[in-house]
Amino acid sequence: SKIKELELTTREYEVLQYVSKGLSNKEIGEKLFLSESTIKTHVSNLLIKLNAKRRTQAIQIAKSLKII
Repeated sequence: SKIKELELTTREYEVLQYVSKGLSNKEIGEKLFLSESTIKTHVSNLLIKLNAKRRTQAIQIAKSLKII
């Protein structure tokens, strides 16, 4: 699958789905019972793996890859 090819972890993919729904790092942290700084790390990893400069771009890339 594309997710495996991108080497996205289950958690990173979860975070990506919440980001695509427009949630803030703080809100995602509350949903996943993780600290905001942990979410920031996941988002940073997502940006690197998706080769995106920002969250909005990451979502566009993910949509074009049909993973969200």
